[in-house]
Amino acid sequence: MWRIPPELDVLIKVLNDYCARQHVADEDERERIAVKVMALFGRGVSDPVLLSAELERGSV
Repeated sequence: MWRIPPELDVLIKVLNDYCARQHVADEDERERIAVKVMALFGRGVSDPVLLSAELERGSV
């Protein structure tokens, strides 16, 4: 059985938590935020707390 890599699991949790806190339900908006999360991760930000903090600050 295929398992989700731990890094992807972190990105999904950060995205879902952020969207829940900000009451984001629109799929286009969620996708835009997901792209931000992936961009941050691509720049080396992998800690969930730091990812969340960067999203809150509006980074990317």
